[in-house]
Amino acid sequence: MLAIAVIVAMVATWWLFQTSHETGQAPTRQHASQAAPSKAKRKSSSTTKNNKSKTSNSGNKEKSVTKRKKVTVVALGDSLTQGVGDQTKRGGYVGQIKTMLDKKDQLNVTTHNYGKAGDRSDQILKRLNQSSAMQKQVSKADAITMTVGGNDLMQGLQSATLSGKSTVSQMDNVVTATQQKYLAKLLSLLTTVRNLNPDAPIFLFSIYNPVYVYFANVDQLNTYITAFNQTTKATSATISKLYFMNINERLSFGQYNTATKRANLAAKDAKANNNNSFDGQNIEKALVGGSTGELNDYLSPVDHFHPNHLGYSKMTAVLYKTMQSHQSWLPKSK
Repeated sequence: MLAIAVIVAMVATWWLFQTSHETGQAPTRQHASQAAPSKAKRKSSSTTKNNKSKTSNSGNKEKSVTKRKKVTVVALGDSLTQGVGDQTKRGGYVGQIKTMLDKKDQLNVTTHNYGKAGDRSDQILKRLNQSSAMQKQVSKADAITMTVGGNDLMQGLQSATLSGKSTVSQMDNVVTATQQKYLAKLLSLLTTVRNLNPDAPIFLFSIYNPVYVYFANVDQLNTYITAFNQTTKATSATISKLYFMNINERLSFGQYNTATKRANLAAKDAKANNNNSFDGQNIEKALVGGSTGELNDYLSPVDHFHPNHLGYSKMTAVLYKTMQSHQSWLPKSK
């Protein structure tokens, strides 16, 4: 039991070390982009007014512009909303959902990205409370997306690691206390957003385990992440028009998407960890086969934490499907 706790502490330390070295991508607290409306030709017929009979006017066919419906999406959150790790520099899932809605749904989409790397739930709320511009955009949004929780959990793990609380019971107590504080802070954040905008649906992502592929045999960290996601989901249920999207397995497992693949991965992990050093960098080299790289196809090889472009594509697919299932954000036809 002590060994397991020490492993989690070491994993947490490596995790925190990786996340302290950001990709160098500049924050985009607000990014507004708008697609130019496309023009489509259609035939129109002239009609008589005041209940007079309709007559054909095929000799004077009019050309008109089909106007796209305007949709504003506001994104709140941490580095996952900011788009850190996206090697294409296209704004992560925020940029991708704009493109997808533009092309697939023929919408005129404007996005405002308020993601900031490193922010916890209380820090996102603080930025929102201190920015009238941010409040204005939230109040006008047709749809709101959000990533939150990962940095709250890391704060708890860091607290346990730095204070020397490395037994299972000690770490469990710290994470439980962190989880309870997170619940209160998350509820405050979500309530504030809902008060600013009573109508726009909120699409909230879960968190995931970015180091699963290197420590597939360590269940304690997975247990903490699952507990945090359960807290987020339960809290979400108290807010109207809020839809929780669980991406934990999709991003944690990466390409190891079957039980057989994960069993084989666990065997490789056990072999790489056979010296019980649980040194993240050495395990990475042993599993990836070189000094650099990433074992999870969906994560960035730069920090082994944030999604890469493919990972953000997986997030976008979940978001798009959820938005299509709950279309109250879509302006009604006039």
